[in-house]
Amino acid sequence: MKRLNVIIGKKQIVIASLTVLLGAAVAVNFAVSSAKKSDKGISAVNGTANYGDAAYVSNITGSDAYFAQARLDKQQSRDEAAEVLAAMYGGGDMTSDELTVVTENAKNLSSVIESESKIETLLKAQGFSDALCYLSDNGANVIVKTDGLDAAGAAKIKSTLLSEVDIASDSITIVEVK
Repeated sequence: MKRLNVIIGKKQIVIASLTVLLGAAVAVNFAVSSAKKSDKGISAVNGTANYGDAAYVSNITGSDAYFAQARLDKQQSRDEAAEVLAAMYGGGDMTSDELTVVTENAKNLSSVIESESKIETLLKAQGFSDALCYLSDNGANVIVKTDGLDAAGAAKIKSTLLSEVDIASDSITIVEVK
């Protein structure tokens, strides 16, 4: 007679548990999102608001929505890259040289994420409403929310960027979003 743990291994139990957990998360997300859509925060009977009632407020402008979506996309791509590196590192069939390369790539990814975050924070501190920074081997792209970008503002952006990373100034692209 076969042993039960051979038929149902640890991996299968973990996969089944994660599947159940994912299903529960989807169900909770659906329940919460449908509750938010139906909650108006104002009593439909008498048209008055009660202290403590929740109210859905949406005052996000087009540029704010752009920055929110761009940040989400950026985080998702970073998470995917980190997952790929983690999968490669945990694969177990790599040589020591390949492991060194994967470790170096992980360090580089971490450094790029930290530099982008610093640059974005510094630009916001300098008076820009919002900012995104994308660093690559080929250069840098900076997206700022302003009412009008002049030469002094562009110089501030370049100066901030060059103080954090070592790239050629002609490989910096600045995009203004109003």
